[in-house]
Amino acid sequence: MHGPAQGGRRKKKTQYRMLLEEKQKVRFNYGVSERQLRRYVERARRSSEPTGEALLMLLESRLDNVVYRLGFAPTIPAARQLVAHGHIRLNARKVDRPAHQVVPGDEISLSETGRQIPYVAQLLHSGPAYPVPGHLLVDAPSATGRMVSAPPRDSVSVVVREAAIVEFYAR
Repeated sequence: MHGPAQGGRRKKKTQYRMLLEEKQKVRFNYGVSERQLRRYVERARRSSEPTGEALLMLLESRLDNVVYRLGFAPTIPAARQLVAHGHIRLNARKVDRPAHQVVPGDEISLSETGRQIPYVAQLLHSGPAYPVPGHLLVDAPSATGRMVSAPPRDSVSVVVREAAIVEFYAR
């Protein structure tokens, strides 16, 4: 009686809803606000590369995401907390902004107190549960990592249609 076979409900998603869902998927995966994502899209538009690829490159270059990809934290929110609490060093300087853009050649390391956090120590001992992307190098015993090149499109772990996000903000 009340199932999906009865009338009254849409059977097909609208174009707007499909674009919105792609945008929201990226927002929730990377943990960025609407304002931050809008600014990343604007920066990507000004880039010389295709807008969608530039957007994903900007998101993958965020410090909290790089800390997560290096295997220093089990999730992006945990990585964001490590950064915000001052446990991450970027080129031997304390950085507490999770949105800081990491560029190729930057070295990321954990502070002494950061290494003693139980879940971080366990991750450093056992190694990351997933493969580290090719644009990053990690040295788990010393708790350091380095971005050797800009993140390529295939390093994005989420299945996303970046063109849909660009189209969403183009309207």
